[in-house]
Amino acid sequence: MKKAEYNVIGMHCVSCSTAISKLLSKTKGVSDVEVRLSDSKIDIIYDESLVDNKKIVEQVARLGYKAVESKTE
Repeated sequence: MKKAEYNVIGMHCVSCSTAISKLLSKTKGVSDVEVRLSDSKIDIIYDESLVDNKKIVEQVARLGYKAVESKTE
């Protein structure tokens, strides 16, 4: 399992953060996601064999936002 943090550009309300959280939670391989509106960040834990950074960024982009990985563990 990999833990990563993303900065999100364009997220400005609770509806934005809820939509991102719901979509990422339904993404195969994602085990935990926390979207923080207060600092425009996503904390996510995922299985690297099922999903990768590119897929996470693409999922967020589907909703009209830009995600940039800022930290990985």
